[in-house]
Amino acid sequence: MAVSGSTRARVYNKAGIGVRKMEAARWLAALFTLIVLFVGIYLFSKSGKTIATLGLPAILVVAGGFLYWVKAMGDKADVLSERSLDARRGAVAEEDVGNLLGDLPAGYFVVHDFETKRGNIDHIVVSTKGILTVATKSHRGVVSCEVDLLKRDGNPFEKDFIKQAWAEAYSIRDLLIENGICNLRPQPVIVFTEADVQVKKKVRGVHIVGIKDLPAFLEGLPVWMSERLSTRIIDCLSSTQYHYGKRYPSRNL
Repeated sequence: MAVSGSTRARVYNKAGIGVRKMEAARWLAALFTLIVLFVGIYLFSKSGKTIATLGLPAILVVAGGFLYWVKAMGDKADVLSERSLDARRGAVAEEDVGNLLGDLPAGYFVVHDFETKRGNIDHIVVSTKGILTVATKSHRGVVSCEVDLLKRDGNPFEKDFIKQAWAEAYSIRDLLIENGICNLRPQPVIVFTEADVQVKKKVRGVHIVGIKDLPAFLEGLPVWMSERLSTRIIDCLSSTQYHYGKRYPSRNL
């Protein structure tokens, strides 16, 4: 599948494209909320004289309801804006990891933004070293592990990233089985792009890696899978994306 003479990994899709679309949708939602808010204020100010004729009680009731509505709409806009900023950071993180994976040598196949029946997988790496599902996290702080619990700055994360990583890995295993390719379980990896990762072991079977340590981690993996099988696996993944209607041209970086 690789172009003759290529010295770099074969890459499919564009890293971070799914998160970028989510970010754009949330910014539009925030903008719409603000527009509705300002239109409401304008209409309320125009009808102020009419409301005044109804007396003080009516003014208080209407004004109170209006202020509550303004606050609710403002809070909603703030939440949407905050989520959009988080999405932007997530997209940048995926792009950073994507650029790094794109610099891998020939023989690696990298799929970004892979859509499955269970959700989106940030990156999949296939080579003679096996299959990796790579989840990218843009969280800051110090990432550590206490027993089997992943923590940031001493506190548990808001989600169980380990469970999520295994769900992504099993979704690829099931896909390969359904297509008669093989019965292999990918190795899940979580990459933190901005955190100080102090985890030195697998957490419930999942590798936890900082972005600066990712190249060395990949280089240290043993070779155990045939080139023929790795090619069959990537053919299956690319054709599946086409089936889901979300295929992007492959490119050599």
